[in-house]
Amino acid sequence: MSKFKNMSLKIAAMMLLVVVVTMLNGCTTDPMGGTGETFRFVFMADSRLDSLEHPVNTPVLNAIINQVSTLSPKPSFVMFAGDMSYMGYLDSSYTFQAWKDLFAPLTSSGIALYSAIGNHELYHQHSSSHAFLLGNQLAFQSAFPENPGNGPTGYEHLTYSFTAQGGNSFFAVLDPYYLTQDTTHESLGGNIDYTQMSWLRTQVSQTRATHKFLFLHTPYYYVYDDPQEPSAANQSYTALWSFLDSNNFDIYACGHSHLFSRKTVDSSVPPNPQTTPPTPLWKNNVVQLLNGTCGAGPDVNYIDPIVRTNWNVHNDQLTYYFSVVDITGNSVTVNSYRGYTGSYILFDTFTITK
Repeated sequence: MSKFKNMSLKIAAMMLLVVVVTMLNGCTTDPMGGTGETFRFVFMADSRLDSLEHPVNTPVLNAIINQVSTLSPKPSFVMFAGDMSYMGYLDSSYTFQAWKDLFAPLTSSGIALYSAIGNHELYHQHSSSHAFLLGNQLAFQSAFPENPGNGPTGYEHLTYSFTAQGGNSFFAVLDPYYLTQDTTHESLGGNIDYTQMSWLRTQVSQTRATHKFLFLHTPYYYVYDDPQEPSAANQSYTALWSFLDSNNFDIYACGHSHLFSRKTVDSSVPPNPQTTPPTPLWKNNVVQLLNGTCGAGPDVNYIDPIVRTNWNVHNDQLTYYFSVVDITGNSVTVNSYRGYTGSYILFDTFTITK
């Protein structure tokens, strides 16, 4: 009898071992329960030129689109962070749709195109300088139905979010220029209004994604002068960055300044501008990825050498940029490329590991 009992115990032990091994093989650090998500997208901004006769730098943008089309694996989407053309609506010969048509080699192959609005989308040739027209905003919303419509009421296709299919990457887009009427903005930096901040808080509270990305047209830290000195950023951006820092966002991706810069914003970088009372020092290393020209004339004005080094600034003449972002499990790797109208070469790489 003891022989059978021993045999039964051995069988039970073997069965338990099989169950444990199976469970261990299924374990992962992914909080979504093991998506093992692998995901790629492309980020770029500012393809405009500087006249009604030449609204878009088409040769440069076409060169970038051609190179993106050869990427393997293929990106899931392209995120464009505003300032598509010199003016948002010129006449019947050049519209938002004309700009979208340039991306047909990508969209026809299944690569989605998402967009954030910039200040130049709101200009019109018959308006005064820096006048933003509500009609342009409405035209943008109509022209880009591919942008999700889950933003606050009235902000549909301007402010929105989506999550990668595997559930481990969250993406949000904000609009710093939202209009309820024609207006003139004194500062082209814009403003992050209460409605959008409240919406973003709700969206983030509902995701369990490991990786989080925010896209909008304007930087928080500008790099023409010392980024740690007060600049075009305002208190609403500081409140936004505080929220991103507290919620462990990976990247704040923007354009507007016609150059490339990327910086991991850690406790050594104070808020901009300083708040009263002072905002606690940043702690979660959000990266500002400023990739501000895929066609717009590069800002080649003088930049302090220390700033250039610390903020990894590149602003050579006749040089344009795009970034390829790869998400694999707990890691995000960003490879950025530069060039002109021919092939683009890799020049900057960084990795974030959660």
